[in-house]
Amino acid sequence: MPAHDWEPYDAHAHYRTHNRPSSEAGVDFTDYARSMHTLRTKPRHAGRKPAPWAYCDETLRELLLTYLEHRFYLRPAHGDDLSARLEKIESAAQKQAKPTAARLQKYVRAYRDADAVQLQNHDTRLLMTQRGHAELVASLVYLYYRVGFTSNDCADALSLKPPHCRQILARLAIMYDRFLAPHAPDRGLPVLRGHAARARLASRTRIRAGVGELYSVRQRLRRVETPLKLGGRKPVGERNGQGWG
Repeated sequence: MPAHDWEPYDAHAHYRTHNRPSSEAGVDFTDYARSMHTLRTKPRHAGRKPAPWAYCDETLRELLLTYLEHRFYLRPAHGDDLSARLEKIESAAQKQAKPTAARLQKYVRAYRDADAVQLQNHDTRLLMTQRGHAELVASLVYLYYRVGFTSNDCADALSLKPPHCRQILARLAIMYDRFLAPHAPDRGLPVLRGHAARARLASRTRIRAGVGELYSVRQRLRRVETPLKLGGRKPVGERNGQGWG
């Protein structure tokens, strides 16, 4: 047990409140008997989908590494622990930083309005590599789900753009449903990209409930056997049944 009976200070407890407390106010718990009250934030904002992966540290660590491996086209070796996988991710991020910086300087030298989006994208990649991809994504999940921040508040706290924050959270949810959920189709399988991922998806089959017929997940286009004829149509009068007589 600690020797004190006071609560530790939380840097996010009074974020963007109307009346911020002062260290010189001398507020005590006895003041609650008079006119003080507590402001509480909602654990979830309206419209948010349930995210069980955001509240379990073990699942969040595995999801974070899987997301970053998918981001940098990495495939973990058999027997690698979390630290080894994180080192490979950081090494791949540093490897991409040099050519990204060269392309960024190229866009800066020949700046045009059409290249503004690409310039921002390359600048964001470099900043995330310098600050750490894993640290930024973990901080975003903590602030959004556990603290209750909105995407705008998370963007202000992490110096990111709100659409970028929402995009990262959406991709994390997709990765969880695909690789880590209890009924995920690719649970326990390595992350694949390109032709290997399409081949895995095309070969997967399921059984339709109540029918017992086997069907493929990916729908295929039906080949048209007879070409469409544009000419040789009947006159308007014959098509309407009026005749020409």
